[in-house]
Amino acid sequence: MEAPLLLPVSTAVASSSSITVDDTVEAASTPAAASPSTQSIVFRVVAVLTVACASLFAQHEASKGFGIDVVNAAPRGSVAGRRFDLLFVSNGRAERILHYASRGVERALFPDASFPSKRVTRVTVRMAGDNLTADATVDAAAGAGGEYVISLSPGLLSRADTAPAAADAVAAAVRRAVARMWLWDGRGAAPARVTESMVEYLASAAADGAAEVPASRPEDEEGQPPCMSARFLRHLEQRRDGFVARLNRAMRDRWSDAAVDAALGAPARPVCAAFRAASSLTGSPLAVDSTSDGGRASSVAM
Repeated sequence: MEAPLLLPVSTAVASSSSITVDDTVEAASTPAAASPSTQSIVFRVVAVLTVACASLFAQHEASKGFGIDVVNAAPRGSVAGRRFDLLFVSNGRAERILHYASRGVERALFPDASFPSKRVTRVTVRMAGDNLTADATVDAAAGAGGEYVISLSPGLLSRADTAPAAADAVAAAVRRAVARMWLWDGRGAAPARVTESMVEYLASAAADGAAEVPASRPEDEEGQPPCMSARFLRHLEQRRDGFVARLNRAMRDRWSDAAVDAALGAPARPVCAAFRAASSLTGSPLAVDSTSDGGRASSVAM
């Protein structure tokens, strides 16, 4: 009599177990339960990537060491104005050219803290409205310490046949202007022959050693082409590493005719004579620019 009473109880338990299993399967197959968790993970990943990109950008800007502005003052619709906007402003190329040029020049002039540098807080690269007497000029901004303006001549872009040629011309002009900006000049007393040769050398160094274009130079009082040139400076740099940086440091506050000897650590005249002799044998021109300064001491002419 008791056995039949147990059958319904067993059936109920089995039915209850089946319902429990069915509920578990339905919960596992419902996508809505996993959706909030997935969205949260994606949001966190995006947030981390955004913060990382912002940090990298901030570090990149800080590594430049100074602010950069780019201004196009060329007449609207002119060839130079359109090319400058297209090739240098819209894509940030002007900032990159200035940054890389400055980094190369600073590396050559200020290898460590014992070589004091100028204070540069902001540089403006400006396409001038009219042609300049030089491809580029650099001037300290009036009333603002540490701010400089590099003005580019529109002729740089007007006479370039192709976009790569225009980019190369502007980059070369900017490198020379940046070299002049960072260079000490003995408070204006350093001979033009020395400063111009150093500008050419530094522009070449900033271009990763690109070969400088030779040009004729007047002869000195002895009827010999003067040694002081970018090629001679490179020769002295190879002879004693850090020569150009030491010469620039010596020109910080004043100019002395013995500065070259001091930077080299030996009399420069015998080195100049040997360099002339080697150049005459190879037929390689000594000079890279046409600046003369005959009124200076013979030790400068070398």
